[in-house]
Amino acid sequence: MDCKTMMAPIKTSLFADELASKAIDFMVEKHMGLVPVTERDGTFAGLISGDRIMQFMIPKAVSLMNKPQSGMKLASYLDETAEEMQDRLNNVREKSIGELADQNVTTVTPDSPLIDALMLITDKQYVVPVVDSDSKLVGAISFFSVLYGLREEYDREALQQARIKARQDYKREKDAGQQQEVDE
Repeated sequence: MDCKTMMAPIKTSLFADELASKAIDFMVEKHMGLVPVTERDGTFAGLISGDRIMQFMIPKAVSLMNKPQSGMKLASYLDETAEEMQDRLNNVREKSIGELADQNVTTVTPDSPLIDALMLITDKQYVVPVVDSDSKLVGAISFFSVLYGLREEYDREALQQARIKARQDYKREKDAGQQQEVDE
């Protein structure tokens, strides 16, 4: 079985040059903790995650601390106010998505064996971007997309047709948006 069989299409793009506020709002609205990021031309640029955003929310003094033997940094001595945390969040919102995205991500192609993606997921890469030969993001594989794809009532052919239609709709919308930018 190959990756295109189980990949989910990417319906909404977060672009590396946009403000992180858009990614934060998207992640909160969609309850997604890990989202692929692309350049404007559709080239895969990385993954933005709640973990990465939280790294920028921790006070610098704490982030520079050495980890105790337990592996966890303890900073319970800090007594922060919501306003202090809000200030740091506002600073994060002003960064670009590309600044926050993890670019050290392993990708697969649609024709890669699905087992390769599964091995990445079990190795704690919870979303595996699927890119074409030009490094354009065409979909993603996650724990949920695999489980969904293996349900007994799952009609692979119907879903494949829906994915093709979703990709075509997305391309049409993207092309129309680019044309609108040119017209303006």
